[in-house]
Amino acid sequence: MTQGDGPTSLLARFVAEHQREQIPEPVLHAARRALVDHIGVSVSGSTDDATRRARDAVAAGESGGAATVVGVSMRASPPFAAFLNAFASHVLDLDDVYNPPGTTVHGSCSVWPAILAVADTRTVAGRDALASFAVGFEVETRVAHAAGQTHYDVGWHVTGTSGHVGAAAAAARTMGLGRKEIEHAIAAGATQAAGLRIMAGSDLKSMHPGKAAMDGVLAATLAAQQLTSGAKALEGDYGYLAVMSDEPAPEKISAGLGETWNLTSNGYKLYPSGSLTHPMIDGVIALMTENDLVPGDVTGIDIRVSAPAARFTDLPQPSTPMQAKFSLRHCAAAAAIFRRLGPDELAHAILTRPDVVDLRDRVKVVSDPALGKQDADVEITLASGQSLAVQVRGNRGTPSAPLDDDELDAKFRELVGPVLGAERTERLLATCWRLDELDDVSELLAQTVPHEAPGRRHDASDG
Repeated sequence: MTQGDGPTSLLARFVAEHQREQIPEPVLHAARRALVDHIGVSVSGSTDDATRRARDAVAAGESGGAATVVGVSMRASPPFAAFLNAFASHVLDLDDVYNPPGTTVHGSCSVWPAILAVADTRTVAGRDALASFAVGFEVETRVAHAAGQTHYDVGWHVTGTSGHVGAAAAAARTMGLGRKEIEHAIAAGATQAAGLRIMAGSDLKSMHPGKAAMDGVLAATLAAQQLTSGAKALEGDYGYLAVMSDEPAPEKISAGLGETWNLTSNGYKLYPSGSLTHPMIDGVIALMTENDLVPGDVTGIDIRVSAPAARFTDLPQPSTPMQAKFSLRHCAAAAAIFRRLGPDELAHAILTRPDVVDLRDRVKVVSDPALGKQDADVEITLASGQSLAVQVRGNRGTPSAPLDDDELDAKFRELVGPVLGAERTERLLATCWRLDELDDVSELLAQTVPHEAPGRRHDASDG
């Protein structure tokens, strides 16, 4: 890396030249963990009604293609396969989340689908796919840090915006492009970056990683054909950071590049709801279970959460399951009544259940600027007049309270088992963990569909 290189050029060089052998083993293991989680939520998300409708929309204009669509016997062109697989991976709101101070990014849902769609059209070894993910995640999250809190606060969905850049970088590396072509791909990803947080609580929130993955594949494909971009796409006067952030910090892109890795601070979700609701859910479930309470014991729930949580997830009366995912009040009431929070507790029937509605109306939410995004104070008032309280400082699944590999396996089995059955679930799980050993990543993709998808993969050597 030369002294005169700017952030865009530095990232391109890093993506093109950083060898797998230079990536520390803890980072590669974090990439395997991300794959296990990503494939699990993707297979399960493939059965969601919104995903089915998205597939129908794509199928109406696609006559077939070379790339696997997870969970079904359907194939599509690589960009559209990336779109559908990314959509499926995000639709349940159970995908991984990188959630440090200053930004929030669902890191896998844009980057993995772009890599896998490219890898399904040519022979890509598992070890190379793993390295592409590690560097793509690093690009994505460093761009997110550089855009910072003002980028998020004004209403950009960072998973869609920085996800475009990470997906383009990862797809370009998977294609084997050189440094200059990768720089053009990164720029092509940056100029397509989009995603509005107003979409939270709707089907089209999942469009953001879908388009990031799709456009990342397109960006790399255009760069491979020598289409060029404007220089300094990230840091230039009218570039990504200048346009999309009030406090751009381009130096955060290059600081420690290749030496420090954000992937080891990735987080994994236990509940299919917005990550800002998770500390509170942990607290409610802990109080209910540890004190052996029943719903009739509870007369009120008081919640203190961070300012972003109170601002973005204090939805008093959600009317759809998608909205319920971003309602602190509904999640609190459902967690208290059922001692868990899964897809069933967010269903239409639960939203209108009288006991849920009654308790939801007795949940109070207070913003506390002293609390972080992964913190919550929960107090439950009982019919006896007694109150019970707990402080959550770092909810389960975050770097301060991480899920171990066995817990990720359990999540995978719970998600994938109903779709593929126990035997195929175990086989797919084992394949995810041994991705390094695969000579062809398509072996993994073939195991994600209930039945053998028709047609042979079109290799690049076929012309």
